[in-house]
Amino acid sequence: MARKWAIITGAGSGIGEEFAAQLSDMGYSMILIGRTTEKLEAVRKKLHKRQKAYNRYHEARSQQVRIIAKDLSDMTAAQTAIDMTAQIIDVEKGVPAILINSAGFGSVGEFMESDIDMQERMVDVNVKALTLFTYRMITMMDRSGGGRILNVASSAGLFPGGPYMAVYYATKSYVVSFTNGVRRELTERGSRVRVASLCPGPVNTPFNIRAGVRNALRGISPRRCVKSAIRGMKHDRAVIVPGVSIKLAAFGAKVLPAGLMIPIVSHQQKRKL
Repeated sequence: MARKWAIITGAGSGIGEEFAAQLSDMGYSMILIGRTTEKLEAVRKKLHKRQKAYNRYHEARSQQVRIIAKDLSDMTAAQTAIDMTAQIIDVEKGVPAILINSAGFGSVGEFMESDIDMQERMVDVNVKALTLFTYRMITMMDRSGGGRILNVASSAGLFPGGPYMAVYYATKSYVVSFTNGVRRELTERGSRVRVASLCPGPVNTPFNIRAGVRNALRGISPRRCVKSAIRGMKHDRAVIVPGVSIKLAAFGAKVLPAGLMIPIVSHQQKRKL
């Protein structure tokens, strides 16, 4: 049988690292993509330990872990990472079974006072790189008979706007809208590729440190978030929202007019400053 590969961007820490752990436990070989070799190597060592522990007590599984260290805010590097991913799968005569587009970051503060270069990099990672990976992997998955793509958005993507994290909220809205649109196209053409978006609220990861965020709401663990995501993928949900409180907030975003919802979001975001 062809080796089944799970491709994970942003795999060096946080949600991406947790996806690597749980999907490795399910038997997938891994292509881990992140900014730094050191972090990816650390994740690879952890996965090898988990695989050895499994093989000690069960029928041995043949799994591989490959790493690709590229900064996805650089579109040339992002394209190189995609080409390297396709080459690994081709050489190994495998199939791309799962893509987790987990790479992304945010920042908090007034847009007028922000570092515009950082905001542009945010768009490049959260939007452009995600779109490129989705396009390339959909094509490969469709040819090989199917696969699953999960685009990690945020509960922010379900709101009409996010003062003090304006660009971040906008990029995550793009992810949700883009994923929903592509999902419908795949359905209408009868493809066996399935796509979904993951929209968690606060998750206790290094993401918040990089963004300079102090969460107004209590976060959930990466393990809980990823378990919910995998369960949602198995049930073919279009939008996966872990946690009851965030589901309620997302429902409020649907039923309240933007003129009421945006000031509420603004109040919550100010608590992060």
